[in-house]
Amino acid sequence: MQAQQTTVLKLQVVADVICPWCFIGKRSLDKAIVTLAGQGIDVELEWLPFELNPNLPPDGMDRRTFRSVRFGSWENALAMDARAVAAGRPLGAVFNYDKQTRTSHTLAAHSLLRLAWNEGGSSLQTRLADAMFTAYFTDGLDLSDRRVLETLAQRLGMAPQAVDRSTALHAEVRQREQAVQQAGVTSVPSYFMNDKPFFTGSQDPQGYVRLLTEAAAA
Repeated sequence: MQAQQTTVLKLQVVADVICPWCFIGKRSLDKAIVTLAGQGIDVELEWLPFELNPNLPPDGMDRRTFRSVRFGSWENALAMDARAVAAGRPLGAVFNYDKQTRTSHTLAAHSLLRLAWNEGGSSLQTRLADAMFTAYFTDGLDLSDRRVLETLAQRLGMAPQAVDRSTALHAEVRQREQAVQQAGVTSVPSYFMNDKPFFTGSQDPQGYVRLLTEAAAA
């Protein structure tokens, strides 16, 4: 019997690790990737930076204060949170907003993700992205906190002082962020294929399967 031929797709995910729909999209994409693997399509992910709130103080801001201003009122912010909770629940994206007290500045997190790509490729970077989503949304941790980031890095086997090493990548992260914005990205999650815009917005698992199956066929 002839072995099934495998097609490898390189999908680039433009995301911020404090974006709830990026977390939901990640969990949905996880399910799609399992389905696609059964069809002989392997998906290699690369995470590209997008800061939702680049002008936040480096140590972030009180969440209620920030979101009340950003969305007009705390009640509006709570309604948005409820929609994310409902959408994430069937996909395994667990939101514990009652544990969150800070809206994090994410330049340091994105720089650590870029270091993970440099040191461990797609697998390490993707596992770190997932750990960051979980830390922020499920565990209520502050991704502005270098100690939190260092703990996540070491849990995944990165060498000590990973956060210190990643500071040299801040300028590169900002350059990559500017590049995706110049390519037309204004919201996340957005997706590139081979450095070219592919589609925007989180999908249900079937949506990811359809889009990526079409890309593999092309």
